[in-house]
Amino acid sequence: MNRRTFIGLSTVAASLATTRGRANGDPSEGPILSFGLITDVQYADADPEGERHYRDSIQKLKVAVAWLATKKLPFTVHLGDLIDRDFQAFGTVLPLLDELEHPVYHLLGNHDYSVAEGQKEQVRSTLGMPHDYYSFKAAGVRFVMLDTNDLSVYKYPHGCPQLCTNSKMLATRVAENDSSAKPWNGGLSATQLAWFERELSQADAAKERVIICGHHPLLPEDGYQLWNHQAVIDVMDRHSCVTAFFNGHQHAGAERIHNGVPYITFKSLLHQPEVTAFSAIRLYADRLEIEGKGREISRAFPLRKA
Repeated sequence: MNRRTFIGLSTVAASLATTRGRANGDPSEGPILSFGLITDVQYADADPEGERHYRDSIQKLKVAVAWLATKKLPFTVHLGDLIDRDFQAFGTVLPLLDELEHPVYHLLGNHDYSVAEGQKEQVRSTLGMPHDYYSFKAAGVRFVMLDTNDLSVYKYPHGCPQLCTNSKMLATRVAENDSSAKPWNGGLSATQLAWFERELSQADAAKERVIICGHHPLLPEDGYQLWNHQAVIDVMDRHSCVTAFFNGHQHAGAERIHNGVPYITFKSLLHQPEVTAFSAIRLYADRLEIEGKGREISRAFPLRKA
């Protein structure tokens, strides 16, 4: 299957997989939905720098793909930073994900833009994404995929008006001693925030659960969070449909519960030779289970009622 067909076929694949699972017993006894999750592969054909073992990401990704493929999952999510510094690295990594033989939903990460100026506008299309931010549904669950690089100083090429505006915004936040004011962090524009609010309102009306995914964290406030993380949290707090927030970016991982919603930062597989990190996620009516591998530990979170 060509990865560029993944987005169009994903909803059908996920729905069929869920229907088959529930046909074998009481739906309350099994998960509503299961899927794979990987983040921050950050592959580059480069020597290690500190704990970052760039070339080793290929072998570790192969291990993750082989394991996830055995689970017969309907799709996998990658939370951003697939590559680092060299646009050609996409050509090495993406064929490995094709071995999953199911859709892969990508997010944009800051390192995905560490490429030549003239190649930045090609990143999204290379990943086969329909838009910088988008949503999709699987088994009655809405996934909202945010672009947390929308406000940033790395996404846009030199001379672009957005870059000038965002640079001034960052300088202001630095002057205010904002812990999020780092050049590797980003934020959501007013346009994307309005879209986000509409997505959650539609999910509320349809009585859907929503899993929100972004590259950068919202919580905890540890210096890796979005510039305007509180504005995003405020939108989420207004909607009962919100089930969980998933992100990467902070390679060590973290988790917080806010307003009954788990905010989970998943670990990168980049660090430590021969030690990987990836997960299978299972959503039940009353809980969220993470089956972690490598650096990613297994755990479960109770869910508030939608």
